[in-house]
Amino acid sequence: MMSTFVGIDLGTSATKAVVVDAGGEVIARARCAHPRSRSVQGRVDPRAWEESIRGALADLGPALAGAAGVGIDVHCPVAVPLDAAGKACGLGVVWDNNILRYYFNQYSDQRSPQALAATGNHPSQSTFMALAYPYLRNHDTDAFAGMATFGMAGTWLGALLTGKTALDPTQASYSGIFNTLDPAQGWIQETVDLLEVDPGTLPPVKHAVEILGTVTPEAAADFGLPAGIPVSVGSADTPAASYALGTRPGTKPFFIMGTTHVINSCLAAPDTRATALQRCGNRPGEWLINGVTNGGDALATGALVAGFGEADGGVAGMIRTAYDISREDAVTAPFFIPHVMRERGPLWFEAPCARLVDITRETSRAQVARGIVDGVLLVDRMVLGSCVPKGSGSIYVTGAFGADEAFPQMLADILDADLDLVDESYLPAIGAAGMCGATVADAVLPEVVSRRVSPRPDWVAINDDRWEAFRASWTDATGREPLPEI
Repeated sequence: MMSTFVGIDLGTSATKAVVVDAGGEVIARARCAHPRSRSVQGRVDPRAWEESIRGALADLGPALAGAAGVGIDVHCPVAVPLDAAGKACGLGVVWDNNILRYYFNQYSDQRSPQALAATGNHPSQSTFMALAYPYLRNHDTDAFAGMATFGMAGTWLGALLTGKTALDPTQASYSGIFNTLDPAQGWIQETVDLLEVDPGTLPPVKHAVEILGTVTPEAAADFGLPAGIPVSVGSADTPAASYALGTRPGTKPFFIMGTTHVINSCLAAPDTRATALQRCGNRPGEWLINGVTNGGDALATGALVAGFGEADGGVAGMIRTAYDISREDAVTAPFFIPHVMRERGPLWFEAPCARLVDITRETSRAQVARGIVDGVLLVDRMVLGSCVPKGSGSIYVTGAFGADEAFPQMLADILDADLDLVDESYLPAIGAAGMCGATVADAVLPEVVSRRVSPRPDWVAINDDRWEAFRASWTDATGREPLPEI
């Protein structure tokens, strides 16, 4: 009988789980939301995560019975305090917790240039998650007193299943106390001392493809998994998706289009510019850089302000209106500067700076729609150019496109690049299962099925002209020069 592997993807809003066979085919999948996980501002409740994991695995049903291993991945960055038994002893701390700003201002500038450079990242709350340690010490004394391990979401999930604690380099890279440029060096002692972190609470760092332990009898009874099967260390969610797509140095980048837009590229050496978010990859000798923008949040805000309506229906109507516009009207459409909330790398906006530029009383509703959609996609073009060398070939694009042709076609036109659309929406879970399968049974995931969307030459010329005008409007609105291309 062919071996099967379970993949558990603990996302921001839901858990997704899959069972894949050794050939990479998904034979079962399930999703269970955890809407109550963020009922406390800036904190997250692992008990809600546990409920959704239990629900998703239960929905996989009999497919779990023959599993030969479990792979895991998690949203990141979230710090979680664990007790001596590996259980959460308090709420997790999310990267955008408002009080962490106080600790960031207190500690960040005290790091030496060498300690900061070793993180491989721009200084920010999201890349200095060890700030959750003094936060817990001063604001959650009960959790701090019971904390034996200062972990992250992946540490918690691995311990839930195996009773053992570890942290993989893709999550450790956002701690601000881990040497991302030279991971063999491990923790950055200077910053550990600065934050007064007890070194004994730091989990061992193990690669994502290593085996953490085996499913305990207690976890087997609780979650329906076979007892004693191996569980891999796992990774953050974007690296897990990159694994499913076969991402290695020199392969095509991929672009996740969701609430945020994430452009991911894999390198054989670290990017010492430290502009985009950077982390160690799933395998030794690999680094992943992520360019992140507001994306779907900006589209939803634009649709609401422009009167297209709320939620997905408003955005879909606005995109269709923008797509159907004539080329003549598109040329004179306004520009939307889409930074509706603070952003991470490579833009690092600490406050919103959104606006609609060059709108007049003659501007039509269709032109407003085009301006909003173009604004989001033109910033994607800027970020892509800062992360991926021009002429690198086609780009994997993932997102809930379904049969929609409008949005990916406009993206292909603006980027002037071939896009390979991936309709599979469980990529992180598949990647997690694949990492375990590779370690346990030398299983290799097949190439992901995709469909090609190519740019339309007549629209490329229009967008190139608008690109130059947009860059000038972007600088006027933000007070910055556009990101340089690599």
